[in-house]
Amino acid sequence: MAIRLDDITTDITLEIDEDVISIADFQKATDSFLGLVKELSRAVSGNADAASWQVKVYKGSVGVGVSPLSSGLDSLRIRNVMVSGLRALADGIRPGEFTDKAIEHSKSLASLFRKSNVDPNVRIWSQREESVRVGRSVAAGAEKLLAAVYEEDGSVDGILEKVDGHGKLQLVIYDVLNNHAVKCEFANEQLPQALASFQQRVEVVGRVRYRRDGMPVSIRATRIINYPSKPDIPTLTQMRALLSGSAST
Repeated sequence: MAIRLDDITTDITLEIDEDVISIADFQKATDSFLGLVKELSRAVSGNADAASWQVKVYKGSVGVGVSPLSSGLDSLRIRNVMVSGLRALADGIRPGEFTDKAIEHSKSLASLFRKSNVDPNVRIWSQREESVRVGRSVAAGAEKLLAAVYEEDGSVDGILEKVDGHGKLQLVIYDVLNNHAVKCEFANEQLPQALASFQQRVEVVGRVRYRRDGMPVSIRATRIINYPSKPDIPTLTQMRALLSGSAST
């Protein structure tokens, strides 16, 4: 059931115009919507205030809205970025302030009701001023932007933060500068090194798959190289002693 325009009191509102919705789709919708709000809040207003929103669930309809709790949140800017960004994604254009996570959340939101042949009637409202439909074209645009299109030998480096043994062995490393995640497939014999390198900086060498914009998506690892830990890095004084030949052996 649609939300009446006069009933909207929140700054950003998700509306799902369906009489019945499954638990799975409702959870997916709310998780994706709130994840998108927080991710764009980080991009616009910074990490400190990203979660400073209060949530309202609308009665008599499938609707969830958020309003800012912190004066540090630029709500007008965030909702303008969200609406214009979703329109850009529908045209296959990457919005400037949308991170990969924001694009993933948008794709998930646009992929509701997969079993239905009808484009989902899902909208996001900027107060009562305007709305944008989050249809299949948004999911298609997001998929195109995030998909790998070519591969070659290379390497990626970052902090190893996840190791997954469900099915094929995978680890995930995050770039130190932009927190971009890269999935890495590795062999059984590399598992001890992967576990020992958890939360450490590593370089993974192998066959890298890249997106159209040159960002790495995944890699089939042939080697995992550990960066030296902090205690193993010589201090400036020790380096001077080494260079002068006066370091003790």
